[in-house]
Amino acid sequence: MNYSHGSLENEIMKTIWMIEEIEGIDVSVNEVQESINRLSEAKRAYTTVKTVMDRLVEKNMLVRYKQGKKFFYKTVSSRDEMAQQAIKKLASQYFNNDMNSLAQAVSGMSARQRECKTTELV
Repeated sequence: MNYSHGSLENEIMKTIWMIEEIEGIDVSVNEVQESINRLSEAKRAYTTVKTVMDRLVEKNMLVRYKQGKKFFYKTVSSRDEMAQQAIKKLASQYFNNDMNSLAQAVSGMSARQRECKTTELV
């Protein structure tokens, strides 16, 4: 599977996971577009959302099926499964598959973020 995707693809995936988790249903392009436009300042056209969702099908991140005259989409992997794959890819690319080194980098990053927040408050 190709887990690399852009920010609109990410926004669409998060929206679909949210709908699947809350409503337990597969989604149409219209439902995704309406949800994104309701929750985001950037308004997206139906055709833009459909094009990106079809790309996500090509990348095997979504599956599409037709019911009547309407197409529905569902995710191939859960949010947690996709996050695990992304973390494994990150560990492979930058830490020679050493999860401890990755965890130390994240821990160090978290400490620096806490320090920055503390200095901002002063």
